[in-house]
Amino acid sequence: MQFGILGPVEVRPGGTEAVAVGGPRVRALLAMLLLDAGRVVTAERLIDGLYGQEPPSGAANALQSQVSRLRRGLGDAALVEGHPAGYRLAVDPGLVDAHRFGSLAREGRLALERGDHAGAAAPLREALGLWR
Repeated sequence: MQFGILGPVEVRPGGTEAVAVGGPRVRALLAMLLLDAGRVVTAERLIDGLYGQEPPSGAANALQSQVSRLRRGLGDAALVEGHPAGYRLAVDPGLVDAHRFGSLAREGRLALERGDHAGAAAPLREALGLWR
């Protein structure tokens, strides 16, 4: 499964065409979890990201509802793990375009620092190609 957040949020199971994972809040939740792929994101941070300065009464329950919708949209409930402090998207950061972009950009910068302009071109071009 591949994930995109450098443009509209998208999920590509098996590298195929993007599938819909839910409405705007579900996509926002997915984006926040993808930014920290593989790490726990606190419930407070997710609630703040989803609802801003005025969260609904019962914000923790509202978050649980969004997580449930995200699990259904992903088609694999095990991908979104609940933890005492929050939630974790159990995916390798390398499957997320933003993390891949960072790795490729670092690779290109290192090549430039070595004076290897030709060696820098390929990873930098690939990194730019991830933006949609």
